[in-house]
Amino acid sequence: MSRVRIERSAGAGEPVHVWQSAPSVAPLEFIWRGQRYLVRSVETEQGTRTVVRGGLRRFHVRTTNGLRCVLAQDPALGSWRMHRVVSPGGGR
Repeated sequence: MSRVRIERSAGAGEPVHVWQSAPSVAPLEFIWRGQRYLVRSVETEQGTRTVVRGGLRRFHVRTTNGLRCVLAQDPALGSWRMHRVVSPGGGR
């Protein structure tokens, strides 16, 4: 098992492929930098699961391997990007 080192400032703006949990728009799992991550929980921010700024939805998520990050969705384009890494977690 190899460990992946991820810095907190890593990945801002990088594309992410996301599978959503129907009928919700919240991410269920995603691929970032060629690695698949399963979402353990969608964390809240100020009482809401999504925060819309500039047309983007931001999801604060925690993965099963401990990565905490913010994923940004542009609903108009249907695209997802890594907004920022909050805590790198354990890697895989």
